[in-house]
Amino acid sequence: MDKAEIVFLPQNKSARTAKGSDLLKAAQESFIDIESSCNGKGTCGKCLVQHVEGHLDEPHHDEHKHISKEELATGVRLACRSTVHGSATFMVLGGTGKKHRILSEGVMPLFDLNPNVKKTYLELPKPTLEDNIDDIRRIEKALGKSISGKLPLHAVQKLPTTLRENGFKVTLVFSGDDMVGVEPGNTLEQCYGVAVDIGTTTVVAALVDLNSGNEIATASLINPQKNYGLDVLTRLQHVRENKNGLEKLSGMVREGINALIGELCADALIRRENIYEVAVAANTIMAHIFLAVDPVGLAKSPYVPAFTSALSVSASDVGLEISDSGSVFCLPSVSGYIGSDIVAGLVVSGQYESKEKALFIDIGTNGEIALNTENGIFACSCAAGPAFEGMNISCGMKASNGAIEKVYIENDVSLETIGDRPAIGLCGSGVIDAVGELIKIGAVTNSGRFLKFSDGDAKPPWASRLHNGDGPMRFVLCDGDHARGTVALTQKDVRQVQLAKGAILSGILALTASLGIKMSDIERVYVAGAFGFHVRMESLARMGVFPKDLLEKVTLNGNSSKIGAMLCLLSLEKRQESSLIAGKVNYIELSCYPDYDRLFTDCLSFPAEKPV
Repeated sequence: MDKAEIVFLPQNKSARTAKGSDLLKAAQESFIDIESSCNGKGTCGKCLVQHVEGHLDEPHHDEHKHISKEELATGVRLACRSTVHGSATFMVLGGTGKKHRILSEGVMPLFDLNPNVKKTYLELPKPTLEDNIDDIRRIEKALGKSISGKLPLHAVQKLPTTLRENGFKVTLVFSGDDMVGVEPGNTLEQCYGVAVDIGTTTVVAALVDLNSGNEIATASLINPQKNYGLDVLTRLQHVRENKNGLEKLSGMVREGINALIGELCADALIRRENIYEVAVAANTIMAHIFLAVDPVGLAKSPYVPAFTSALSVSASDVGLEISDSGSVFCLPSVSGYIGSDIVAGLVVSGQYESKEKALFIDIGTNGEIALNTENGIFACSCAAGPAFEGMNISCGMKASNGAIEKVYIENDVSLETIGDRPAIGLCGSGVIDAVGELIKIGAVTNSGRFLKFSDGDAKPPWASRLHNGDGPMRFVLCDGDHARGTVALTQKDVRQVQLAKGAILSGILALTASLGIKMSDIERVYVAGAFGFHVRMESLARMGVFPKDLLEKVTLNGNSSKIGAMLCLLSLEKRQESSLIAGKVNYIELSCYPDYDRLFTDCLSFPAEKPV
C-alpha cells in the first residue's frame, strides 16, 4: 500500500499514512493533537488545519458548514474531511499547545490518617555461625510476625544484596499487612502516593505525602483520548469498531498519567521510585478503558460492566512508572453509569453517614445525581452533553487563556476572560453566564428562542448585537478579537444549553418524584466539579438548572473525585467506606420513569420569571 508523509505544524511532527486515508486519522495514529469533538464525523468543525504545501482537495460539503469562503480560499480545511493523496504539510489550527485551567481544588473532610502503604526501618543483627537463620526469618524475628509466603519475587531477589551492602540496615515497605519491598538504609521520610481523577474531559493527579497526609503538588491535562470523541459513548464506539481501539485509548490515558507523575516528581523534587500507590477514581467506562478491560457490556442495554468492585493491581501491569513494588487501587463503582468518581464524591460529602436528605450532583458531559434518604442512597445518570463544558458550542473552547468566563449585559456587554487576554471563544462558565444574561435582558425567551423585533418596535441598545442575516441567528458578544471572526452565541448553541439544563433538571425531578420526596424536604445540595466552582449561581438560577428552592442550599465540593481518591490513599477506613457506599447505592434508570420524555421536554423551558 502506497504511503505518504504528512508534516503537521507547528509541532513539526511527521506522520506516514496510507494514501486515501483522512488527515485526522493520520494525526491520531501518530499522537498528534488535533481536537475532534465528533471523532471525525464532520459535525463539530473543530479539527481545523491550514494547507501549507502539497495536494489540497476541493472543499467537502461539510466544510462549507463550518468554514467561511474567505478561509476556504486560504486553505483552511477540516482534517476529517481532507484526504491524503501524497506528501503534504498542514498547520494545525485551534488551540494546540494551550495551557488549560482545570479544576483540581476540593473540600477535604476530617479523617484519621491511616494509609494503606507504610514503612518500617530495621537495624538487624548480622548473621554469625551461632545465629545463621535465613534472611527472611531474621526479618520476621525483628518484626514479631510472619511475612514468608507473601513476599513478591522481586523483593526476595533484592533482599540478600540489599541487606549485606547496607550493614543489615533496611527499610521495609508494606501494603496493608503484606511486605512488598525492601530498600537500603532509612527511607522512612520518602513515602508518597498519587491520587488520580480520570475524567472524560480532563485528568487530574495529586502527589500526597503518606506520612503527613499533605498534598504536595497537583498536575492536570486534557484527557488525551479527546481526539477520539468528547463523550464516553463516542470513545466506546471507537473501541468496538477498531481492532486495536481499546489498546490505543488505554495506552493514551496511561501515558498521560505517567506524564503527570513525572511533572509531580519534578515539582516536588522526589523520585518516581518513592511513589508506592496510585488511587484512581473515574466513571465506569473510563475505568474499564484505563485497565484495558473490554467495555463491550456497556455498549447496549442492559449496560452491564465487567466489574464494579474495588480493584488493586500491580502498577507495572498497567504500565504506571512508579516503585517496582507499587500498586494501583481503583475505587469501586455502582453501575455502568454511576462510576467510582461519584462514589468518591459521596465519600467526601459524608452524606451517607447523615440522616439528612441531601442531593449530590456531579455535572459534566454526563450528569450523575445521588439522593440520600433514610431508606438508602438512590442515584441516576442523565446525558447532559458537553455544552456546560464549552463543547458542541459554535465558539466554544476549553478553559484557557482568552476564553470568556464571565458575561455581564445591561445596555452593553462586558466580558471577563481567562488571563485577561483578547476574547477568542467561550468556556463552559462563559456559555452558562452568557445564556443567563440573555435570559435576564429578555434577548432569549423562556422557549429558548431569540427575541425578534417587528418594524417600529422600540429597541434596546443591545438589539444591534442580534444578527439574523447571513448564517444562523446569533447574539454577538464581541467582534474583531477572535482570529476567525466574532464570538457569538447562535440559536443552536442556546438549544445545546437547553438540552443540558433539561437533562439535569429532569433527572432531579424524576429521582425525587420516584422516591416521593418534595423539594422542600431536601436539606442540602452538594455540587461537584468545575461546574460549581466557576459559574455564578445567579446564572444557574436564571436558567433554572436547579429548582429555585434548592439554590440557597448548595454547598460547592470542588473536585470531589480527586479528593475522594486522596482519602482512599490516606485512610484505610475511608477505603472501606467507599466499598460500603458503593454497595448501598440503588441505581434508578430514568428511561423507566413514567412519561420521562414529557418531563424532559417540560424541563427544557427557561423560567418565565427571574427566580428570586
